[in-house]
Amino acid sequence: MKYTEFEAKVLSQAVGQAVLLAEMSCLEDKKIEPEQLRKNVATILSVLKETEEFLNEIANERSNSDK
Repeated sequence: MKYTEFEAKVLSQAVGQAVLLAEMSCLEDKKIEPEQLRKNVATILSVLKETEEFLNEIANERSNSDK
């Protein structure tokens, strides 16, 4: 397994956890303090930003290797 494959797998797991965190934040029978909700959103945004940067890095590597 190459490093980029490993990193992709780790980011996939992180995105899955972010999805679960978002779903948990929306449960009707679960009371969440505003500060905890803010932390959840910050975590989700961080995961999405890191994933986007990783995908851009892969796209750049592929475009450079095509030249």
